[in-house]
Amino acid sequence: MSGTGEMIGRAVANRIASMISDLVLEEATLLWGFKDDIDGMKESMRDLEALMQDADDKARQGGRDGAAVREWLRKLKSVAYDVEDVLDGLNAAQLIKNSQSKFQIFLSQNNQLIQKITTAHNMKSLRGKIDKLEKEGQKLNIVRHEVHPKGYRDSKTFAVIIDDDMDIGMLGRDAEKEKIIRLLLNTEAKEDISIIPVVGLGGIGKTTLAQAIFTDKRVNIFDVRAWVYVSKEFDLLGIGKAIIRGANTNINLDNCNLQFIQDHLKKELTNKRYLIVLDDLWEEYGDNLEKLKQMLQHGSKGSKIIVTTRSASVVQMLCTGYLANKWRICPVTEPNYINLVVLSPDDCWKVMKRRVFGPNDEQSGLEEIGRQIALRCGGLPLVANALGQVMSEHRTIEAWEDIRDRKIVLDFKIDHQRDTLEHLMLSYYYMKPDFKMCFTYLAAFPKGFIMDSNCLIQQWSALGYIQARHHGQSCINYLLGMSFLQLAKSSSVSPVHTKSVRKLTMHDLVHDIATIIATDEFLVIDATKPTTWDKANKHYCRHARLINYNKQSKVFKHIPSKVRTIFIREWTEMQLPQKSFSQSKYLRILDLSGGSDQIHSFTRSMMPSPICRLILLGYLDVSGLPITSLPKSFCALQNMQTLILSNCSLEKLPANIGNLQKLCYLDLSRNGKLKKLPPSIKNLVEVFLLNLSGCSKLEELPESIHNLKCLQQLDMSYCYALEKLPDNFGNLPAISYINFTNCSKLTKLPKKLILKSLEHLNLSGCKELESLPEDFGNLHRLELLNMSDCYKIHELPDTFCQLKHLKDLNLSDCHDLKQLPEFFGDLSELRSLNLTSCSKLNLNLSYCIRIEDLPSSFGDLQLQVLDVTGCYSLLDLPDSISDMTSLTLLNIATGQSDVFDKAQTIKEHLNLPGVVEHYAHEIDNAECSSIVELGQLHCRELVVQHLEDVKQPEDARRANLRDMMELRKLILSWRPWRLGDVRNMGNDNNDNLVLENLVPPRTLENFILYGYMSKDFPCWMSSISSYLPYLIYLRLSNLATCDPLPAFGQLPNLRIFSMQDMPNIRKIGKEFYGEEGNCKKLRIIWLQRMYNIEEWWTTRSGEEDQEFLIPNLHVLEVIDCPKLSFLPYPPRGISNEVASGSLTTATAWPSSISH
Repeated sequence: MSGTGEMIGRAVANRIASMISDLVLEEATLLWGFKDDIDGMKESMRDLEALMQDADDKARQGGRDGAAVREWLRKLKSVAYDVEDVLDGLNAAQLIKNSQSKFQIFLSQNNQLIQKITTAHNMKSLRGKIDKLEKEGQKLNIVRHEVHPKGYRDSKTFAVIIDDDMDIGMLGRDAEKEKIIRLLLNTEAKEDISIIPVVGLGGIGKTTLAQAIFTDKRVNIFDVRAWVYVSKEFDLLGIGKAIIRGANTNINLDNCNLQFIQDHLKKELTNKRYLIVLDDLWEEYGDNLEKLKQMLQHGSKGSKIIVTTRSASVVQMLCTGYLANKWRICPVTEPNYINLVVLSPDDCWKVMKRRVFGPNDEQSGLEEIGRQIALRCGGLPLVANALGQVMSEHRTIEAWEDIRDRKIVLDFKIDHQRDTLEHLMLSYYYMKPDFKMCFTYLAAFPKGFIMDSNCLIQQWSALGYIQARHHGQSCINYLLGMSFLQLAKSSSVSPVHTKSVRKLTMHDLVHDIATIIATDEFLVIDATKPTTWDKANKHYCRHARLINYNKQSKVFKHIPSKVRTIFIREWTEMQLPQKSFSQSKYLRILDLSGGSDQIHSFTRSMMPSPICRLILLGYLDVSGLPITSLPKSFCALQNMQTLILSNCSLEKLPANIGNLQKLCYLDLSRNGKLKKLPPSIKNLVEVFLLNLSGCSKLEELPESIHNLKCLQQLDMSYCYALEKLPDNFGNLPAISYINFTNCSKLTKLPKKLILKSLEHLNLSGCKELESLPEDFGNLHRLELLNMSDCYKIHELPDTFCQLKHLKDLNLSDCHDLKQLPEFFGDLSELRSLNLTSCSKLNLNLSYCIRIEDLPSSFGDLQLQVLDVTGCYSLLDLPDSISDMTSLTLLNIATGQSDVFDKAQTIKEHLNLPGVVEHYAHEIDNAECSSIVELGQLHCRELVVQHLEDVKQPEDARRANLRDMMELRKLILSWRPWRLGDVRNMGNDNNDNLVLENLVPPRTLENFILYGYMSKDFPCWMSSISSYLPYLIYLRLSNLATCDPLPAFGQLPNLRIFSMQDMPNIRKIGKEFYGEEGNCKKLRIIWLQRMYNIEEWWTTRSGEEDQEFLIPNLHVLEVIDCPKLSFLPYPPRGISNEVASGSLTTATAWPSSISH
């Protein structure tokens, strides 16, 4: 291949020259002219770097001469790597010397004298090779050349705006997006489950289009949504796992087989409408596709599957098979296929121009050349975006002409899209030199792999590609700007905390580019296929990935000796041989985490001993391995920067862990047996991230924790045993992120908090936390504070209103909180305040039962949404709310009648939306009910009355309530029933059929059912927790014949449950709670005129000594229920009203429905 050797070679040569310049030598190292060799090598590397441009030009000429130059470049790169190994070894030896006594060093493998002699000998040998390469370069007539193309903008700082990447990728695709949205919302399709194919070339924007649809709020109508990256390797088990994770994250998928997956998919998808994206499907074998359809056939009618593929043959095969012929699951009709065509040259130029120019930039002289470059994009947004990014770095006429005219030729067999790959290679050619090594390293990961941005940066650092973390962040932003990296689907929505870890992935074509550039450096070894063991040229290979390992110990002998990274993936049984890494003395990265979900057995209880001899090792991930302790010799790994020991069985850390002077990333999460950290942790002064999440027995932090001056992120979530923090904890100067979620025994924070960098503090679930320090307002940079479920917090300190930059405040389920500070309105940047655990609203005070008043300055807040539903202790609203012109929604579903009336007045004053009422009736000459018109409405609150006049259940289905995603409150009413009423009971089955077809949208929060006469509830109400997962308020009134009740207790967000006038209900037993779980969020129960109810079980059997199933109930209102007994006892610790109640339900009921 031509045109790529120089690209990576120059980067390597430049790094070596810089390393030599920074090298500090002692007198004792000056053996055999070592200093002369170093000085000569530094000059030679600078000279060779200057030859790279001309070498690349000659390599692109092809023929015998071009092949000779390419081989020369290959040798040069290899020698440069060897030099780097020697220099890194020298630095590692110096670190060991500084950390150990002379006697320890003499007895260890790190004998300094032997190493000095060996290093000097190796360096002399390498200098000879470099001299030889210089002479060979002269014979090939390679001459010095300017290092950077003219016009290159070598800026020390770099920032790229990536927020509009989705818009750029969607340029010219609006029609296709809207067409797919219409197909998704269409419930009239002939097939039960529709497959919507999106077909087009790689890089044309199929995935970007699918992501834009997947994140569109209009598709929230689906009960289950899942995204699956499929790729060429068709893995039915992996596909099934990905779908289950999208449906239910609580299912343990460790060690599962295909039958397990199929059984759970049936359970999770049955009677649910799902949306599944199968991204990049290549499989054309009909039997495999039929098996896939069999797994997905259990969804309800209206389920949709979006398939992105490069091959029309895949779509043709999806149209075949038993399930397709039965119209159970098959593609939409051919006119509805989405065939993406290439962008026009004008559209490509628009994509590029948005990358190149700012709003006020001068474009004269460049636009014509830019349009000519746009012709090279082949109509692919991926190429246009990448070229646009590099053009923005080289903004001169001469540089753009060079981009326009330069040819990159891939002179070996390529299966597909040669032109696209060559144009992407051109983008790489002009990439910022500092980032080229970082990019080519991405070939170490398999296609479709989801990369953690933090871990990626740490790996780059371990390899020496970057010198500081912010360089890594800049590189990621740069590659995102080029579309050479993309945000994975799970990160497509911006996280609340701006420093949250991003998940990254690569387009397949970009992965191909990285692989082509450094094809000799990467090796994949399949342990089950010995024919793959010796494929690599071992002299050039630097990165290895071992897959399917299962005790084939001989395979380690075939790992090339000069590898710098080893990833072990997809293994099932892990028993490393004693000499597993003995040949890999240049290893910088070792990742053994790839099989932690599939391990069947692992007999060792300590770190495999060979690892402790890898003195260059800078990154180690052994997540999931049952390692109980680390050997003392582990701390000799002085080059260690990143140590990931997540989900191991660690009981303690070495007492000398603090000797790892370069350690900056330490992950000890989910080590449930770890009780304390050693005092020497204070010496880890470079650590910026410490993850202790899930260390459930960790009781305290060392008193010296404040010595970690570089610590930026601390995660101690789910440290259940943590009772207190060190007094000096508040003196961490760099910390910006702290997570104490569910530290349920933590009673207080340090009195002094001088955390001047803190931006994100999570205290949710700290149930014993009684107060905040008086100087809490000194956290001037705090932007996000989560105190949900801090049950004992009853007030906020006076200084709280000094948090001028606070943007997001969650005080949900702070049960004892009675009032907000007087000057709460001073929080001028506050945009989201949540007191219910419902994070969708800008301000949600709903069901804050003990809030008694709001401050008079409350109206000074520039809020858009205010919800005061269920604030029963709130007797009035501040007058200043009437002046809150920013308000777009004021919601109150239940509460004091005076507050409700005032809210209506404010809504009228501010012209805010109210309740929409619809009276069902027959439409003249249409032979259908007016209810069919509901699907055209757009409202948040809807009352539908006189449903007894709906004669055809089909009319109810046509109402399409399920697609009304804006709807939050729904009242469905039949003509009121009272005892003694002589209503025709013959229509009760019709009531059931009508209600069966009036399925509300899954976003509904308040639901009231009135006057329904059927004995049985419809199917969707029997599985209501799946259909209405966000339901907060449920009221059943005047249901004359209903019995028994569905498992309403399984509703995950239910906070108030009310029943009135239901004479057939005699018992509420274990069925109310479902098979497992409890009513954790239920706060209010209101029973009125339930004359025949006799029992309500508050434990699963109605017997004592069992779990109380309504643990957080605050108000129990029981009126005119003379026979009722709670078994074994009524809810405890609540406000009870048994005879008559002071509370009212101030709902927006129409006058024809009595309360």
